[in-house]
Amino acid sequence: MADTQPSPAYLCGQLYATLHTLQAIGKRDRRLGNDSFLSQAKQRPGPALREQLKKAGEQLLAAHTRGPKHGKAAGGVFRAIADFVPPGGRFPDYLDTSSQLDFLSGYHTQSAAYAAHDTLMK
Repeated sequence: MADTQPSPAYLCGQLYATLHTLQAIGKRDRRLGNDSFLSQAKQRPGPALREQLKKAGEQLLAAHTRGPKHGKAAGGVFRAIADFVPPGGRFPDYLDTSSQLDFLSGYHTQSAAYAAHDTLMK
């Protein structure tokens, strides 16, 4: 049985969840998970992800200023970013309805994985 790669939309959803988690640990900010931001990101992931990737280092540093436990948790999340970048580093600028569902599936799956392993976000 051949291994199948996740779709770019699914990877983008996982990346968005990763950036949301990093933001929540670093700045105690959950904006990226609210319906408005999530709705925009699932429709137009390219612009949303590029904007948030620019802020990832700032989120990591903010987590470290909150203390060693936060810094360690954020470091693990930060390192995971590379795992969810689609092949070629290209983020779709627009997703059709089917791909939006794939994005949401990736987002919810990754968010649940972080929630199960990280009590610092709560």
